[in-house]
Amino acid sequence: MIASNASTPVLEVRDLTVSFGAATPVTGIGFAVSPGERIGLVGESGSGKSLTALSIMRLVEGATLGGSIRLEGRELLDLSARQMTRVRGGEIAMVYQDPMSSLNPVRTIGHQLVEAIRLHDRVSKGVARERAVELLAEVGMPYPEERLAQYPHEFSGGMRQRVMIAMAMSSRPKVLIADEPTTALDVTTQSRIIDLLDRLADQHGTAVILITHDLGVAAGFCERIHVMRHGRIIEEAPVEQLYAHPEHPYTQALLGAVVDLTVDVNRPIRTPAEVLERGTEPVDEPGTMSAVDRARESGDVLLDVSDLRKVFSLGSGRRVTAVDDVSFRIRRGETFGLVGESGSGKSTVSKAVLALGGIDGGTVVFDGERPHEMNGEPLRRLRRRMQMVFQDPFAALNRRQTVAQIIEAPLLAHGIGTRAARAEKVREAMHRVRLDEEFATRLPRSMSGGQCQRVSIARSLVLEPEFLVLDESVSALDVSIQAQVLNLLRDLQAELGLTYLFISHDLAVIRYMSSTVAVMQQGRIVEMGPRDQLFADPQHEYTRGLMAAIPVADPVAERRRRAEAAALWEATGAATTAVATR
Repeated sequence: MIASNASTPVLEVRDLTVSFGAATPVTGIGFAVSPGERIGLVGESGSGKSLTALSIMRLVEGATLGGSIRLEGRELLDLSARQMTRVRGGEIAMVYQDPMSSLNPVRTIGHQLVEAIRLHDRVSKGVARERAVELLAEVGMPYPEERLAQYPHEFSGGMRQRVMIAMAMSSRPKVLIADEPTTALDVTTQSRIIDLLDRLADQHGTAVILITHDLGVAAGFCERIHVMRHGRIIEEAPVEQLYAHPEHPYTQALLGAVVDLTVDVNRPIRTPAEVLERGTEPVDEPGTMSAVDRARESGDVLLDVSDLRKVFSLGSGRRVTAVDDVSFRIRRGETFGLVGESGSGKSTVSKAVLALGGIDGGTVVFDGERPHEMNGEPLRRLRRRMQMVFQDPFAALNRRQTVAQIIEAPLLAHGIGTRAARAEKVREAMHRVRLDEEFATRLPRSMSGGQCQRVSIARSLVLEPEFLVLDESVSALDVSIQAQVLNLLRDLQAELGLTYLFISHDLAVIRYMSSTVAVMQQGRIVEMGPRDQLFADPQHEYTRGLMAAIPVADPVAERRRRAEAAALWEATGAATTAVATR
């Protein structure tokens, strides 16, 4: 690791204030980062982390910036727009949370990389292309030269993030700001991205500012942590000191809300707000389990998937088998967890279960009916009983519709009820997901990620289904909002007797939610069994590898885990799950 010299920071932020008229969402932010140093800005959604990062880049439209932002002694707030353009991407680069929204879907990866290189270096296209290949190789992309001709949709999430890091490093920046670069990535891909950032900091002396809500990721990567809440830094300290002896009650509560493999699966998860209000002792929440108990007592199999197979054509005669010989059963009232890396076939299984596209082999039987052999009105009636909640709540909602219109849409699609009856059902659905009636007239853009996900859940419940497919439904949410949504899903299951297919790359969340767990790798189920048995004694080396890749919110333990996990994945070859063309 390159030794950082605190006396000569490459970037120094002092008393940064971001104002929009009378509103000041960020106040008094101050920190410094030296060459090769890694610091973390951690906190919940809305704490001001990303706004701080965008302000450093001077990318906050309509904002008034106060204080000081100095890059190697030069005041960035005094630069003209033209001068700042040369700094932005050249001396300070940024990697965003969602690489797909940052990449042009109609341009090849090669075109976009070459363009980024030539923006800051006056070189020919040929030289830029050679540099693009070198950059892709440097970030660990297999077959880098062939990748240049491919488009973003042909890459997995982890591969797209590697492309974004390659673009950010194309000008050899002095500072790299990584804004939630591992959010929604599976644990092994997440580990590879963090290892990559580590390596780039070591090799190039790049200062890295990691913005994250994942305290496990921050523990193993950062040297100093700055905890943000309500637009202010409330605590900062060296990473070992902060995790071992957090001083601020909010930092203590944030660390207490982490969902890991030790969380009590029989109790609600405590959010930071609840811990601050009630203390750290767990509280037994009263509630009835009668509806779900009745469903489970029947012992009936609601969903039976047998020998499922799905093949995709990639053009030019290329074909990939995404799901091969997958079989499992889900009983009424059960939560069946499906876990695996990106590209393992989880989402393909979810779409097959709901008959959202054809299958190439096997059968899907839902309560005695075969959706893949049905069409027209019979299939429409069956789909009322099985609904889906997607990963990205913003992408899943119509941004032009109000919350009430979004929740009402399934009722209109199925021709259910009068206007008054539909309005009442919308109110009931909102009440179930703990949304106040004043949200009915809001648009998605005026709501948080957790609120939008509640709207998605309400929309899925308004048809009164028996079965929900939850496809990475909490992976993009911070620890507090994730806890709220998980608690809500368990409450709804208890109240309504719902059956869940819960899909996630997060084994800690799978353990908390599921009674039976199946592990997928390269389109196949490699291990399946009762939750307690599988987590206590995993039989397959791939399952053990996934467990070894789970971040730990303890700096010493997390660094040791990263070293051991790297050795394990290197030895087993399990890290080659992602299909290159996906």
